[in-house]
Amino acid sequence: MLVFRRYYSSVKMLLKCQQEPFLREFESKVLSCNEIKKGKKKLFEVVLEDTILFAEGGGQPCDHGVLSLTSCDNSPSNRVNVVDVQRAEGQAVHTVSAAVKPGQNVTVSVDWKRRYDHMQQHTGQHLLSAVAEQKYQYDTVSWNLGLKVSHVELNTPSLENNIKIELEQEINRLIQLGLPVVTHLYTDKNDPALSTAHTRGLPADHTGPVRVVQIKGIDENMCCGTHLTSLSQIQMIKLLHTESKRGNTLLYFVCGDRVLETLQNALDVQVKLNTLLSSPPDKFAPLVEKMGNDSRMYRKEAERANEEIAQLHAERLRESKDRVLHIHRDNINQEYSLTIQRELRPIYEEEKLFLLTMGETGSAQFVFRGPPDVVDKMGKELAAKLGGKGGGRDGKFQGKFTDTSLVDLALKFLKESF
Repeated sequence: MLVFRRYYSSVKMLLKCQQEPFLREFESKVLSCNEIKKGKKKLFEVVLEDTILFAEGGGQPCDHGVLSLTSCDNSPSNRVNVVDVQRAEGQAVHTVSAAVKPGQNVTVSVDWKRRYDHMQQHTGQHLLSAVAEQKYQYDTVSWNLGLKVSHVELNTPSLENNIKIELEQEINRLIQLGLPVVTHLYTDKNDPALSTAHTRGLPADHTGPVRVVQIKGIDENMCCGTHLTSLSQIQMIKLLHTESKRGNTLLYFVCGDRVLETLQNALDVQVKLNTLLSSPPDKFAPLVEKMGNDSRMYRKEAERANEEIAQLHAERLRESKDRVLHIHRDNINQEYSLTIQRELRPIYEEEKLFLLTMGETGSAQFVFRGPPDVVDKMGKELAAKLGGKGGGRDGKFQGKFTDTSLVDLALKFLKESF
């Protein structure tokens, strides 16, 4: 999980993606290409002079994209997929699917849908954290840009629903204002201009440039990520559910295109529930609650019925003169199993064997009861006769098997051996 500490220090080197986050293609030169192994897969790590592909950092996942050989045509054989980008010693290391030659020029293309989505979520997070801090004094401890939803960790033990609604309304109001988002670069932490900026602290051992992302009039925060140029590009934010974590609150959210995707998914589920429940959405909750109550009632009635059936079967078996007793049930029911074992315990512990099989071919269970010395001696061989496996002790051996046609063979073994 990618986690961003709000007080992130900028790296010494600014990549092209950080300088011009809306650039979709860029020509660069290959500096190095080294083969690596990931499992059985052969990949290559490529370093370029510069890149528009963002390397994972600051809570933001890396970009994906393509390297195209500039001197060749655009056929698939001249295009190399970039599947990962990581930062190492101030350089962006691209993990690619095929080798490229050092010194060769390449055209770097970014997966724009992924990049723009990340910028919407990341800029949205800056705005969310700023409003939560200024309006409610909730600091952001960490954040995660997820594949489907993201979250911020706020230093509050809980977040009331009315506060969440107010927070969402204020953020969307600011988005509609379309305030500009501007990136500033300061030479180092001692830059006089930096002292006038409102930031949330800088590590004492930080060296090199300091990059600050500013939402005009709202927030100034150190960050290495790619960002939008206007709050209007976020489009909208939707605050989702919350979770407790270490005395803090995780607040989940989606921004931009993800809001439409979330709404569409909700509508798809609603259409299916309309059909299944034959009910409009405003009746879903009380109807499902009633179904849950009915289900619990029916389950209790079924348990009582299985217990009564087990008692009747046990009474019939107690009257049998056979030394090996057997019952098979097509369905696996633990209430039945426990009851019939309890009812027959006085018989099988002293003088008889009892085999209970439950289920159908493909998924079946067995319970073997009797005098401890006999069951402990015969249990494993019985399991083998059933083509299954099991274990036990003290007069009880149980397990699973798959072929119910072997039950007769197992009974024959018990009768001949006991």
